[in-house]
Parts: sequence; structure tokens; C-alpha cells
Amino acid sequence: MVIHVELLKDRLEGAPEEVQKSLEVIGGEIRRLDRVVQGFLRFMRPQEIAFKAIDLNALLASMTALVEAEWQTRGIRVVSELDPALPSISADDELLRQAFLNLLQNACQAMPDGGALTIRTERLGRESIRVSVRDEGVGIPADDLDKIFKLYYTTKPDGNGIGLSLVYRIIQLHDGAIEAASEVGGGTTMTVRLPVRSAV
Repeated sequence: MVIHVELLKDRLEGAPEEVQKSLEVIGGEIRRLDRVVQGFLRFMRPQEIAFKAIDLNALLASMTALVEAEWQTRGIRVVSELDPALPSISADDELLRQAFLNLLQNACQAMPDGGALTIRTERLGRESIRVSVRDEGVGIPADDLDKIFKLYYTTKPDGNGIGLSLVYRIIQLHDGAIEAASEVGGGTTMTVRLPVRSAV
């Protein structure tokens, strides 16, 4: 698909700017889907994680910029409350990107009428950091809260039940924890805790 998109770019070099932008979006989505598939394979077949020092605030800022560009026309505004004193952490960059992108996309999908998406980071003592992703969406029924991280469980008509279980597995591989708090009609908050440690 990537090869054919590149061929199309060459053949449509003089096409209107909108066409060129669409081709760029298609190329970007193909690359993103490839990362999703690779992440899912790593989820199904545990392997060595590529730990390195990560600036979590910078990673989240790049993720929220992508999400904001996609969802702001649907009435969603992003509020970032990133702790400037947050230390770097040791993590697999691609896996964490996938996990937080899933959380951010889920939050946006939960707000069909728009609303605020709030991302907050903070340090918890010397040993861990906390990231919260809060939406003002439809919320999750109490009976479903303890099931949302199970593989193939979904409440979405077009969902596949992989997204949150993949997030759970990624956080687990980083020796972290994730929990959800929600109220029907009152929004949902996903809270991730990750350890502060040096790169291996």
C-alpha cells in the first residue's frame, strides 16, 4: 500500500493541494496501522522491550496534537496540564505511544457532542508518575467497568475489544498500572501509573 501511495503521489504531482494532503493522510494512516499491527503482535507474542529514556510530557504533547487536529472540528478541545518537573522514564517509545493514542482516541469517541479532553501528568513521590486522561463523555456503566480491559470485550457496535486490553498489556509490560473511574453521563478518567527508573 505504501508503494502504491508513493506511485500515486508521483503521478498526481500536479494535482490540487487537497489531493496531495489526502495522499499524505493515507500514507500516515498506513504507517500508523502498521504500528498498531506490530504492537498487537508484541501483545500476543511477548518479547524484549526496547527500553530507553523517554520524555513522557513530550510524547503526550505529540499525541495530543495529532488527536486535536483530528477532533477539534467535532467540538473537542484538549486541555494539557503537564508537570514541567516530570522526570524522564525508561520505556518503549512505540508501545507507550500506542497505549496513550488508544486512550486519547477512546476519550474523543466518548464525546459525540464535543467537550474537554484533559491530560494531566504528575510525579508521585520519588518512585512513580501518574498520567490521567479525562473526558466529559457518555461514561461507562458500573457493571462494565471491571470488564473493559478484557480481551474482545467491547460496548461499541463497531468495536473489536482489543484497544483497552492492548493498553492494559502495554502498561503491565512497563510494570505500571491502569484503572478507570466513570459515571454514566459524567465522563471517564483513565489513570496510568508508571515507575520512575533508569534505562536498562
